[in-house]
Parts: sequence; C-alpha cells; structure tokens
Amino acid sequence: MENLIIATTPLQAKIANYIQNLYAEEKFIKVYLTPVMNERQEYYSRDFDCVFHVSDEATYEKALKECVKEYDKIFCASFDNPLILDIVACSKYSHLMSFDDGYADIYPKGMYALPLRSEQVGKYGLTRDDLINNTEKHFTLYDSDFHVVARNKLVYLKDFFKLDIETIKNGKIAKVLLGQNFSEKDESISINFISTYAKALNVDYYVPHPKEQFKIDNVEYLVTPLIFEDALVELFKEYEFVEVYHFTSSVSLHLKNTQNVSVKGIAVQYYYERQNELRRLGCDFIHVTLGW
Repeated sequence: MENLIIATTPLQAKIANYIQNLYAEEKFIKVYLTPVMNERQEYYSRDFDCVFHVSDEATYEKALKECVKEYDKIFCASFDNPLILDIVACSKYSHLMSFDDGYADIYPKGMYALPLRSEQVGKYGLTRDDLINNTEKHFTLYDSDFHVVARNKLVYLKDFFKLDIETIKNGKIAKVLLGQNFSEKDESISINFISTYAKALNVDYYVPHPKEQFKIDNVEYLVTPLIFEDALVELFKEYEFVEVYHFTSSVSLHLKNTQNVSVKGIAVQYYYERQNELRRLGCDFIHVTLGW
C-alpha cells in the first residue's frame, strides 16, 4: 500500500525527500500544496507527483478529491492547514506521521502551541490538536526542550543542513540580511525596519522572506530559487566567509554550527519574546548602532 506525504513549503519539501529516503523500500505519493506559486515553490516541488496551487475553492476541492484515498502511512507538517486536515479526515490510513513545519514546532507561544482557534479546525471536524496528539512519530530538526509533539515520538534529523563543500581561501566576507514579514497589515513597518538595518550593516545581499510582497530599495537581492540554507553553496564559490543577519529567522537554528558561517540576530524590541526564545536555544543577538 502507498504512503502519502504532503509538503507546503520548500523546507518541508526538503524534509519530505529525506523521509522518503528513510523508507526507500516503500512507495510514496508526494503532494505539494501552496497558495502562492513562484520560482522557489516550483523548484522545490519539481519532483513531487502532484502540485496544487490552492488559490480558490475549486482547486481546494480538486486537491481534496485527488488526495483522499487509502494509505499505509500519511506524513504531514502543517498541523493547521485546512486542506491537510480535510485530506487526513477523509482518508483511510494505518499510521499517521508528521515532520517539522519550522520554528513554530518549538515555539511555546507559536501557532501550534497557543489555544486552538476556529480556523485550525477542518470542515470535517479534524483539528490541529488531533494531528499533533495522534501522530505516531515526528521527524524534527530541533533538539529543543519544548516541542508541540510529545518527546517520546520525536525522531531527530541530525546534520540535515550539513554543507559538504570546500570553501575558497580568499578572506572575502559576504554580509547577508534575511527579510522578515513584520506585519501582515502594514508593509511600511517591514520596509522601515529592513531598510534601516540593511543600511546600518552595509550588507552585500538581501534575501526576502517567503511571504514578502514589498520591495526594498538600495539593496542587492540575492536572486536564487533556493532557500538560504541551500544558496550558501553558491556564495561559497566567491566568498570564504558568510555573515548572516536576521530578526527571528529559523535559519539561525539551522546554520548556527556551520563552518565559516556566523549567524547574528538583530535585537529589536518589536520581537522581544521571540528573540528571547531563540537566545534560550543558543542563538546570538547583537545591538546595531543606527547612527541617529
């Protein structure tokens, strides 16, 4: 019998491929669901069996109809995705498995840990908490003292982002600022924060946040379909060292022990609680002098 594995982001797609290799003798149907289709989404979904750009009710229903079947195992990551909740609710399966969505899985005040909201319940009654509580095994990137899934169900993916490359010896340093979506309602908040710190740090490259719709002026965008963890390989063809600056990015967890990479959080009061949580997990933050 086949397994179903569902991804909704590039990071999830990487983890899904890793899990598939762990079960190399079993047959998988790989499904990628995304509300936004762009070059990066296309790149990471390119070897999936079914890709659905879920932008309207018709696509939602089409994806639901095509994915609802009988499976041996179902693997998913986005615990509160309505379509995933409905696919799981309507399918028959023997085992429910899960894997990390990202930092939200280990953030005590994140969307998977806070009290259940109505939009985290599927049309057929299955909830975010049902998926979290009923998963038999959860594949995780994070060795943290808090996880939304019970500790005895965790399987750690060690060295997941390990780079197997030889860096050139030229002493050159690339300074990179990672984007952040500060507000869903007011783009000017994000633009002001990012523009201010990009100038203060004199960064070489800017990497937009996946949800970013705005444009930052006077910065050079790192143009690539790759997530930053993978794009590092390209940077190391020109630079010996990479300095990464961020506000609350999970990249700080993924790359904090990577050779020739220094990851520094930018301390801002706006993200006081989230940054304190990252500090607790071993991430460094600095205060940047703005010059005014």
